[in-house]
Amino acid sequence: MHSVPRTILLSTAWLGFFAGCLLILDNSYRDFGPGGEGVFIAQKEESARTPLWILSLRIHIVAGAVCLLACLPQFSGSLLRRIPSLHRICGKAYAASVLFVLCPTGIHLALSAKGGLAGRAGFLLLGIASFLTTLQGIRTIRGGDLQGHRRWMTRSFALIASAVTFRVYHVAFFHAGLPEDTNYVASLWLSVLGNAAVAEWIVRRRPEPRTFSPAIPSIP
Repeated sequence: MHSVPRTILLSTAWLGFFAGCLLILDNSYRDFGPGGEGVFIAQKEESARTPLWILSLRIHIVAGAVCLLACLPQFSGSLLRRIPSLHRICGKAYAASVLFVLCPTGIHLALSAKGGLAGRAGFLLLGIASFLTTLQGIRTIRGGDLQGHRRWMTRSFALIASAVTFRVYHVAFFHAGLPEDTNYVASLWLSVLGNAAVAEWIVRRRPEPRTFSPAIPSIP
């Protein structure tokens, strides 16, 4: 009786995450794809729109898409038990994207982020924390510490998933009538700190790992 509600809750959460990923990909394509609207770039001051900044932004978007898509197979415990190599392949793609592309470009973009000092600090914290948690996740699995790997990759995933939760908060606060400047900063910090808190709650209540155990909570 207890497992059914938990499975439904997890399934709903992962479907919501998947829907959020699709929304991000759709919005990014509409704004930055061929013939895109370019609204995000247009909002920046001209001094910030350097060729390096635009290149960093486009690379950051592609790396973010890779990270989000690489996470999806990790949600299914049954799939990963049938194809254990899928976990390693997607995990390597995720880690490489985070460490070598997403975080470096994100930190560069954070220096001119919207929201003033609070916005820049929020994105800098997100970029640095995402890098360090992912790096620690790699170090623990190389050292044979499966439980430590799960814990650090859960933290890493929670931070990367702030791209989804940020949009949820932003839309909710918009409909609540919050001014855009306040909305942006509040959504950013709530998504980063809130996701980090949820990750800590998950890793502290999680039991010892079984023989096979994906890096993040999965649907049985």
